[in-house]
Amino acid sequence: MYSQDKIKELLDAGKLPTIEDVYSAPSKEIDDLVHVDLKKKKYITNNSAVEIVKHFDYKSKKIELNDFVARFRNRYAYLKNMFYERADVTGMTSISKLTYGEEATIIAMIADIRKLPTGTVKLVLEDLSGQVNAIITTKDPELAEKIPQLTYDEVLAFSGSHSGGVFFVNDIFWPDIPYKNKPKAPEDVYVVFCGDVHAGSNMFLPKEFTKFTDWLRGNYGTPDQREIAKKTKYVIVLGDVVDGVGIYPEQNKELRITDIYNQYNEAHKFLSQIPEDKQIIIIPGNHDALRLAEPQPALYKEYAERIYDLPNAIVTSNPSIVNLHKHDDFPGVDVMIYHGYSFDYFVDTVESLRKAGGYDVADKIWEFLLKRRHLSPTYGANPVMPNPIDPLLIRHVPDIVCSGHIHKAKIGQYKGVVSVSGSCWQDTTTFQTRVGHTPT
Repeated sequence: MYSQDKIKELLDAGKLPTIEDVYSAPSKEIDDLVHVDLKKKKYITNNSAVEIVKHFDYKSKKIELNDFVARFRNRYAYLKNMFYERADVTGMTSISKLTYGEEATIIAMIADIRKLPTGTVKLVLEDLSGQVNAIITTKDPELAEKIPQLTYDEVLAFSGSHSGGVFFVNDIFWPDIPYKNKPKAPEDVYVVFCGDVHAGSNMFLPKEFTKFTDWLRGNYGTPDQREIAKKTKYVIVLGDVVDGVGIYPEQNKELRITDIYNQYNEAHKFLSQIPEDKQIIIIPGNHDALRLAEPQPALYKEYAERIYDLPNAIVTSNPSIVNLHKHDDFPGVDVMIYHGYSFDYFVDTVESLRKAGGYDVADKIWEFLLKRRHLSPTYGANPVMPNPIDPLLIRHVPDIVCSGHIHKAKIGQYKGVVSVSGSCWQDTTTFQTRVGHTPT
């Protein structure tokens, strides 16, 4: 909805329009943007239950400048309201109302970051009322530790004082997530997080994948391992189902299958070996044959028709949220599934993540994103659809977050939310060797 239409709607309803009201989408607009096929929203068998909580399937429309503006404004308004509900963030005001010499807190988006030779950091902060230059010094050790964590376009609360046209920051607050209590099912149930498959690559590992499916079928492993396989009810495939075509320079030299249809047929051959008593949930990744811009829709049926025909396969968007194993006496476990294409940018540009270990610490990357309540807070970190309602905002805090993409196995925990990074079923490519990436 265009801003002038929203203003007219508010005035007709006898309401005084505010900036937040004008740029916040009504619930019907959200329903149009976040679409789920209700006939397939729940998948229930005797031993398992999957409910799709969030699945993104956007209606086609002409992209206009206002879509980009509304996306940022809506994201800002949502996160601002979160800060207003917190007891530890007080004295909030807008940039235009800052008073000389007085302590205040502003909720602002970072428009620019510059590190000066002295170690001091100069920021350009903006809210819906204007911009202000901000200074963060390294004199306070606790504040200095927060400087390497900053990234462009994130929305934070900054406390400090205004003097001479400059806002001097004395503390920083992230939107963050609340602590969560882990749900516990009344029975032992397992979910397998299956990393990138890359069917069609000559680096694909068919023997290892077959060993994996043999284990799921109960035909491989120790007695304890076979018991776990028996209790496994869910398998989540974290994207990059196929290796694709033309994804990176000279990829054709490392493809065993160069036809995209046959690549998906190959993926089907291996996925079909997973027993039918285990629900398979599949999202796409940046190697799959569909648009790169996130949120990515579910795999195109035109290419992956045989995967759709699998009786136990559920194909959904990237990202998506599913609820697993919900029963009358158990609310289920909410799992956010994200391929992880934005991870490359933040590992490369955020100093704190590089020093923590980069690709080797997927749990720290997830902590970084959960604190910001966003899967890709910096615009341009990865291709995104400029929808007015930002679909990469983490509005619903899940019990588990999981990702693939970086080909590194890692499990972690942040404020009760478990993070899982799947590895892969592909050996090291020459491209990965050139960029110094060693997969698990």
